[in-house]
Amino acid sequence: MSQENVDTVRQMIEGFLAFQNGDANAMASALAVLDPDIEWHGTVGGLDENQVAHGYEEIAQAFAESFQAWEKLVLEVERYIDAGDSVVVFWHEVARSRHSAQEMETNTAVVYRVRDGRVAEARGYMDRTEALEAVGLSERDARAAS
Repeated sequence: MSQENVDTVRQMIEGFLAFQNGDANAMASALAVLDPDIEWHGTVGGLDENQVAHGYEEIAQAFAESFQAWEKLVLEVERYIDAGDSVVVFWHEVARSRHSAQEMETNTAVVYRVRDGRVAEARGYMDRTEALEAVGLSERDARAAS
């Protein structure tokens, strides 16, 4: 079941990234694997830490607002880590605000919880170690799992 969860999360992410890069049809692929009652939590340690979006519409609105804030936003998956009913994804992000010429680079993680073949919850972390700990893994476990 765990590899199926990784594949589900991968499908969602590939759909969102393709949509961000201009493929208008890709959103359907991403949404197809989201639980209708999904909860998307703001990034722990990030600007949106205490925000929670529920369902497709709120998530789409939150993403649109986030993308509008950045002049440049490059998201790259570094690694998928099987954590049983969850999948931890290590992200590398490069962004430049519309209000500043300075670029920011960060390495983050998101824990995606999968239930019944659909992504039911997402929670981002500025600290990758915290993300791993949230699913009961250490960095050593993560290296072995990927």
